[in-house]
Amino acid sequence: MDDHKIEKAIIIANGSLGHPEKIHRIFVSRSFTGRDTIIISADGGVSNTLKLGLTPDLIIGDMDSIDKDIKKKKIKELSETEYICAPPGKDESDTRLAVAHAVEMGIKKIIITGALGGRTDHTFANMMLLASPELDGIDARILTDDSEIFVINKSHIINGEPGKLVSIFSLSPYTYFIKTKGLKYMLKNEKLDFSPVRGLSNVFTAAEAEIDIKEGQLLIIKQL
Repeated sequence: MDDHKIEKAIIIANGSLGHPEKIHRIFVSRSFTGRDTIIISADGGVSNTLKLGLTPDLIIGDMDSIDKDIKKKKIKELSETEYICAPPGKDESDTRLAVAHAVEMGIKKIIITGALGGRTDHTFANMMLLASPELDGIDARILTDDSEIFVINKSHIINGEPGKLVSIFSLSPYTYFIKTKGLKYMLKNEKLDFSPVRGLSNVFTAAEAEIDIKEGQLLIIKQL
């Protein structure tokens, strides 16, 4: 990377990537394509990075899941790519290391893709990563070809599209809702418990949904 100020990060993990061209279009529409954006591959996520038509600025991890053909051929072509090698016995996942590095750089907007699919434990860990205290004050989202996933712990306006689905899950024992607006199934002066799950498959009735909460933490899965 040059000396241009880096304000955004795309972190690409080693999970499923069904429609890379669609995800790339979203990057472009959200201006995650310029000199202010760093491309970080989480270990074997370099394969997904290349599928997206991107070149990693940084590859981070213990380098145990990079495709052998990429190691032999492609990596040699990435002469300006930086590598950060973690010890094989590390406690953190490669995606967690990539996110931590972006946070250390002072980046405030992060999109993670390739984070779901494959191993169920990795999928769950990557989704729960969004609830990490180190991401407080940072706009961090997981992007798939059909969904956007993020965590909120205060009142929030969610952009959407009438008729599209949005699922709302409490990550705390409960989240207390003052009110919601712009959703088919409303919540007002009531609790949404961690379990049983009750916030599945709500529906946008407007271009914006207002989520007004008093306390708690929510995982939002929004249909694109």
